[in-house]
Amino acid sequence: MSTAGAFLFMVMASLNMAMGFLVLPGSKWFGVTTAEYLLWYTVYMLSSAAVFIAVGKLMATIGVRRVVIASGTLVVLCLSAMAFAPNIVVFYLLSCPLGIGWAGTAALASNSLVTGWHTDRRGTVLGVVATGIGVGGFIWGILFPPVVAAFGFRGGMLALAFLVTLLSVVPGILLIKDPPRLAGGSTRQESSGKRHGLLKGVGTAVALLGAAALVIALEGTFSQIQPAVYAASGIDLQLAGLLVSYYALCGVVAKPVLGYLYDRLGTGVLFVALGVLFVVGLPGIALLRESGIWVFWILIPVAAISLSVITVVLPLLTVRAVGEDRFPVAYGVVMSGTWVGLAVGLPLWGLTFDITGDYDLAMLLAGMAGLVGLTFAFIALKLGRRSELQPQTEAQLTVPV
Repeated sequence: MSTAGAFLFMVMASLNMAMGFLVLPGSKWFGVTTAEYLLWYTVYMLSSAAVFIAVGKLMATIGVRRVVIASGTLVVLCLSAMAFAPNIVVFYLLSCPLGIGWAGTAALASNSLVTGWHTDRRGTVLGVVATGIGVGGFIWGILFPPVVAAFGFRGGMLALAFLVTLLSVVPGILLIKDPPRLAGGSTRQESSGKRHGLLKGVGTAVALLGAAALVIALEGTFSQIQPAVYAASGIDLQLAGLLVSYYALCGVVAKPVLGYLYDRLGTGVLFVALGVLFVVGLPGIALLRESGIWVFWILIPVAAISLSVITVVLPLLTVRAVGEDRFPVAYGVVMSGTWVGLAVGLPLWGLTFDITGDYDLAMLLAGMAGLVGLTFAFIALKLGRRSELQPQTEAQLTVPV
């Protein structure tokens, strides 16, 4: 039941894609430019990034379930209030608590549940649960255009609030239970030094994982800006929408595949495979897109696998580097890095288009960023596992003969 709830939290995470359908209606509603309207995304993402670590500590202290219910309720209240915001300034102000609430549910809560409940075939389960993002993205692509057309900006915002209630608050109340390590109270009874062990031992590993998430998110920006990339390549709106849905479906397949490969091949082979995918995916599209539409049909699945690193591979590496007890706090750092990377990546992709007239340079640099992020993650895994083994080694050395 908790795994089903985790899947619904991932579907909720995909609502970020649905928010994109409100950009033009929202700009008209408040009488501002598109750029001025999009500033709320910056406030929303940065406020989430600022509290992910604190929310992770809270989950480790009082449990995932309580945090999800409270956070989901806050998100619903904020979205409802934003639907009736009298001006864009109030809209900006409300997006700050929205980001704080969002941090307490969606991906952080989902991955904390999966890593806490599953030890055998963890990668496969995490990959299957992560398909919720692709499933949700496919549904919103069909559902939201007619909703916005019929009910406008305010109706779209209220629809978001209703969906968060169904996908976060209700599962938080009826489906999920805290994993045994939290429900048993062991985390609450830990000494202060152990509870805050993140600051020493694995601290460097966690910092590197956060940096890896930030850098890899610069490539992950592609999923947020797909329609613009397709338009810059001369693809009409109808075909662009089809490619967006195609990408979402590829993501549904890619995530469990990545999780399965992690379980079967281990981290070494997986790192090599991901390095190849980062080089072939978006850089391949940039170099070959003028050859014809076939390039997109062939390489979008490759890009979908490499872009799934954030939602599947990084959580698995985090729990392997720091252990289950410290996962919520450590993954809070990873989520902070991800959201900062997205907040920075969006304007950088736009800047490359303004300078060059296309997104080819951005896609080439994104592939390089993916390789840098993988390097950081590899080093973090080695440091984290070494730190986890260190106390055991010291204990063996001090056993009396």
